[in-house]
Amino acid sequence: MSLVAPIALAGQIAVACVLFVVCVVVKMIFFIRVARNQRPSLSRVPGPRLARWTRLWIAWALGTGRSHEVWVDVNRKYGPVARIGPNHVVTDDPEITRRILAARSGYVRGPWFDSVRIDPHIPNIVSERDPKKHSRIRAKLAPSFTGKSVATMEPVIDHLIAGWIDTLRKRFASPAQVSFDISRRIQYLTTDIITKICLGDEIGCIRHDRDMHDILETVEVGNKFCQYFSVFLGLSTLFFWLAKVPALRRVILPKVGDKSGIVRQAVEKRDKEESSYSNDIVSSLLSRGMPKDQIDSEVVIALVAGTDTTSTSVQATLLSIITNPQVYKTLDAEIRAAVARGDISTPIRDAEAKQLVYLQACVLEGLRKFPPLSQLRERVVPEGGDFLGMYNLPAGTFVGLNAWGLQLNKDVYGENADLFYPERWLVDDPDQLHAMHQTHSLIFGHGSTKCLGTSIAMMELAKVIFELLRNFEITIANPHKPWSSQCYGIFYQRDFNVRLRPVEDTYAPPPKYEHVILSDS
Repeated sequence: MSLVAPIALAGQIAVACVLFVVCVVVKMIFFIRVARNQRPSLSRVPGPRLARWTRLWIAWALGTGRSHEVWVDVNRKYGPVARIGPNHVVTDDPEITRRILAARSGYVRGPWFDSVRIDPHIPNIVSERDPKKHSRIRAKLAPSFTGKSVATMEPVIDHLIAGWIDTLRKRFASPAQVSFDISRRIQYLTTDIITKICLGDEIGCIRHDRDMHDILETVEVGNKFCQYFSVFLGLSTLFFWLAKVPALRRVILPKVGDKSGIVRQAVEKRDKEESSYSNDIVSSLLSRGMPKDQIDSEVVIALVAGTDTTSTSVQATLLSIITNPQVYKTLDAEIRAAVARGDISTPIRDAEAKQLVYLQACVLEGLRKFPPLSQLRERVVPEGGDFLGMYNLPAGTFVGLNAWGLQLNKDVYGENADLFYPERWLVDDPDQLHAMHQTHSLIFGHGSTKCLGTSIAMMELAKVIFELLRNFEITIANPHKPWSSQCYGIFYQRDFNVRLRPVEDTYAPPPKYEHVILSDS
């Protein structure tokens, strides 16, 4: 019996020794991998100390919910090209960004884009990294978002905006001015608009005043996780591998579109219809011979791009206007004068909105001060390496694009670039205006990867801002905390509580909706 204690002690010591050896081995493996990941040629590029050793620094930035501000702070502290990871840099230089995104620059999309695949085995227009394959997808999608197709979408958008304004008036505008969360209602509007354009029918978020099919919730949760897939690339590889197993695929891959599979339902419905005429993007893509699985992925990407990004732009611009008394007063005067002259339709037409210079200045400034995407969208330095700024970067380096930093460039926008100041767009200086517009256009990308929906987004943004201020006087319910905004690469706003007072003399009932056909030209 006296030997039990020594034997037990010896066993504990043995276990402790084994654990110690395991810990030492794990640490050795970790430091070996860290050392292997080090790029000596990047050592001259300044950045946060921890960032040069591990991608955990990027993960930390994403986890803060304010990564857009982190990227801005990094470039301001360390320069227009700064190191944020073992093989990662970020730039806020407009000239460098244009050169990277230019056609035939040699730069290609990096593994970051794998994180935005809807189906792991079907690349979409955003996730496709091969330039030639991307161009083929873009060629089939472009006719649905350009030319006459945009013009034929306008009556659809007008009908839904007018109905939305009518709903706000009936449900939320009153002499008592009860406050409500307008962020959710703007999301409902943008969701109904994009589903109407893509699928042929809106899903009824406005009508039911809720997130139908949990589309918005699904997209938000998905973006929370996907941003980490873009950093820890092994997660994407594991996810793609698991999706090859049929039993697991049904579990880990949701029905395309949302929990009810509304995209696939729309594709099947349009495919069975005999009529060759269409007023939605699904039908247009079917007529061009795009496979159904590919249409699923492309339409879901369009739904994501057309809901939260557009909603964020509307909300940020509206907040900037109504919290700036001088801007609000000037824009309101322009709106009242235009309505009084009888120059404006109900709702306002795109051509009419483009004639209102202060409205357009507010839209441009709203987008500049709050770009709806903060994702780094990394490109890969081509073979032979490249000089960016003062640094020679080796081939294979990931270069992130700082969307927010680009729009705060003081060399382009002046010393007051941090201010919301629409008047900057009204200066009589062609060279300055050209430089600002060139940089501003980078919000939507550049070259062969420029967003196809730019014209629709700009039209929608101007219409919604105009109609809100035309029909209501809007005040913030809580000036000390006007909203809550979280960043997961895409922004999500909540608690944007406002009060509406109807302006009766400018109100008109929504127009009757007429069937329209999207043109291929």
